[in-house]
Amino acid sequence: MESHVISTFQLRRRTPGTFVLVPFPRQGRSIRCQGQLEAAAVQILAASPRVTEILEQPLAVWYAWDEATGAITLLDGAPDKAFRKRHRVSYVVPDFLVKLDDGARHLVEVKPADKLGRPLVQRKLTVAALAAEKHGWTYHVVTQRHLYRGPLLANVRLLTRFRISVPPAALVERIESVVSQRPTTIEAVIMECGCDPAEVRATSLHLAAVGRLALDPRFEALSNRTVLYPGGSLLWDPFDSVWEPSGFATNGPSASSANSVPKNSLPKT
Repeated sequence: MESHVISTFQLRRRTPGTFVLVPFPRQGRSIRCQGQLEAAAVQILAASPRVTEILEQPLAVWYAWDEATGAITLLDGAPDKAFRKRHRVSYVVPDFLVKLDDGARHLVEVKPADKLGRPLVQRKLTVAALAAEKHGWTYHVVTQRHLYRGPLLANVRLLTRFRISVPPAALVERIESVVSQRPTTIEAVIMECGCDPAEVRATSLHLAAVGRLALDPRFEALSNRTVLYPGGSLLWDPFDSVWEPSGFATNGPSASSANSVPKNSLPKT
């Protein structure tokens, strides 16, 4: 990460609930999440072969706003006392900054869908969107509607169950040999191996969970019809089709930053 992106976990205004740790082996640590909704988002991110880094609460975005007009101005940092006396000032701490293998960064805010209509939440999301635009990042507002629709989250959680298993080395070698020749369904691998179907299926899912085989978990529930590919040959991420960027409406009070003057907006749900 660039030097201006630092961990601000201690700055978050704490909300009730227990922190959830989600393992992210690719980064060599667990990601600290506030609640189950954030944890679900990170489980998906950690499973994506294109995600190389997840930073929770990556920065504090200070801003001033005009209560009468709704105009928002991003600030370079925490303002001094004199500025605070003359302006309404606050800050937001977005949930996650995600880096992909091509260097692209995505700023992700996870929110319950029923909170998006609240004026304070709208203002905070607009501030985060302006900050993302300023840094050249893509901005996403992710709700349970994104996380729980389709089979992606259930598939990722199923794969996680098989990550730490220790399958027989001979079976691992046999399955990898079969899949290396051509993309193959789990059902076909079972037939090729000619041994216990449950063990072949479990080993195949383990190899997919640790990246030695690849599969696409986004669109269909995992089953014996799931196609397996050689490890590293199928690079998917949730941003290209599942979590679309959150855009800006053209109506509403103006908002500004040092680099741009877009319009205030509501994120798309």
